[in-house]
Amino acid sequence: MKRALVGFVLAVLVTAAASSLIQTLRIHAALVALGAEIPFGLRLQAMASDLWGFAPVYALIVAGGFLIAFAVAGGIRRWARGVGPGLHIAAGAAAILTALLSMEALLGMSVVAGARDGLGLGLFVAAGALGGAVFARFAKPRLPQSS
Repeated sequence: MKRALVGFVLAVLVTAAASSLIQTLRIHAALVALGAEIPFGLRLQAMASDLWGFAPVYALIVAGGFLIAFAVAGGIRRWARGVGPGLHIAAGAAAILTALLSMEALLGMSVVAGARDGLGLGLFVAAGALGGAVFARFAKPRLPQSS
């Protein structure tokens, strides 16, 4: 149980941080494409600001999605013994895709600027898959030690 909790918290933190950085970098890329010059120091400042401002709020969304997705994946793994950790990776990706598409459907627009197109959505989903991999790695039960 303790390993699962640690894995869950780490998965949420990794996903939220990766998504925050993806969002910042995609916005910077769009601004540069329009001709804006963004000094390196300002880029770093914006990344830090998004990690401080966007990531904690987004982490709540990630946590809600992961809670459902990892519980379902865990249930499936109990019944289908041969299924490996890839199930949690897929669950993490599905949780983020579902959350982002649900918010867009409910609100009539994408509230996450970095995920407004196919590439951005794919990158955010990849961050969810990364979170699923983190959860699978840290939540894996230890095998009894033989003496």
